[in-house]
Amino acid sequence: MRIKVHFLLILLFAVHSLLPLFGQTNGIRFNQGDLQKIKSLAKGAKKPIFLEIYLNGCPHCEAIKPILAEKEVGNFYNPRFINWKVEANSAESKALQKSLEITYPEFPMFIFLDAEGKLIHFATPSERSSKQDFVEEVISHGKIALNPSLRTETYAERFKKGERDLMFLINFGKYAKMRKDNQQLLAINDALAQIITQPSDMTSQAGFYVLQRLVNDYENPLAQYFFNHLDEFRAKYPAKDVQETGESILYQSLYGPKADTYSVKLIQQMRESMEKLGVSPQAAASRTLLKELEAYFRSQNTLGAVKRFNEYRKSGVTVGAADYAYLMRYFNEKATESVYLPEMPLWAVDALNAVSTQEQTSALVADIYLELSVAYQKMNKKEMAISSIQKGLEIAKHAKVDTKKYEAQLQKLKML
Repeated sequence: MRIKVHFLLILLFAVHSLLPLFGQTNGIRFNQGDLQKIKSLAKGAKKPIFLEIYLNGCPHCEAIKPILAEKEVGNFYNPRFINWKVEANSAESKALQKSLEITYPEFPMFIFLDAEGKLIHFATPSERSSKQDFVEEVISHGKIALNPSLRTETYAERFKKGERDLMFLINFGKYAKMRKDNQQLLAINDALAQIITQPSDMTSQAGFYVLQRLVNDYENPLAQYFFNHLDEFRAKYPAKDVQETGESILYQSLYGPKADTYSVKLIQQMRESMEKLGVSPQAAASRTLLKELEAYFRSQNTLGAVKRFNEYRKSGVTVGAADYAYLMRYFNEKATESVYLPEMPLWAVDALNAVSTQEQTSALVADIYLELSVAYQKMNKKEMAISSIQKGLEIAKHAKVDTKKYEAQLQKLKML
């Protein structure tokens, strides 16, 4: 009797141990290893690669996990693909992003590669109200990946030919964002603005999704409506989501493909929009200062840049010594007129006053004196220029940093 009981216990333990394996074979069988190993398997099997990018802690990734373990899903993917999954913050993920030159717009993501590792399709599966609908959603992406006329590698050509379906544009926008193709994303956003025109559409879930995920230009009509009707969006969506959406649009605009075309007036409007979002005036001014100065210099309005910087200095914002050093060099390099030069000694005094005790003999202080020397040189004040650079060189030697640029400036002055 003991032997039978003992045997049954062993049998039950063995079955229990194997259950995860049986459960895994019902759904998608994911291979282990890095991209090179997966490509080797794909070449050997003459199959494309299916890759799930997931993020630990992502609720959408957790929601899709049991769907990928469904038998119907496994029956579709296992015979047709070499399957692989990668956590977004893993070493494999970083290597993949570098190899494909992509970023991750959202999670989870489905990426499909050919056996050589070339990207052929990309999708972001949406949760469905029923399990069966969710299963069919996941399988549909695999079917599209196997269809050369439908997968995302064809999107650019289809867009050129005039395809403008809303879901096509949204999917193409996410694909362009993943590929870091910001110029293409601008064109897609322009097309979206031509079909999402009614206020009710702009504030709909689809419209808000486009604003959240895709819009990268402050001048886009969708962005303009958003910033001019923030209360409408706050009434429908969480305040945190509205805030993050606005800041994302502004950030992508200020550092995106159109950033060097924006006028001073438009950048000032962006600053005002930040404040409408709830960003403090001081923080908003700090975020846009450099972009405003760039716009002034583009329009060859050095006096405007000087006035803006001085206005910023007097606004109560703390300007650090490193900020002064950077902006002094920036004016020396970018200014097209000499009107800024009389301000440089004043800026240098404030910069040196902002230096901490620990930084008194640092490269930072040496650089402040270097930029002051360049300004004095431009003012034809040779002796003051030499005196400044000698101080800078002395401090650079004490700080044990490379002294070439200080010595070059001193040599240049001596030859004048």
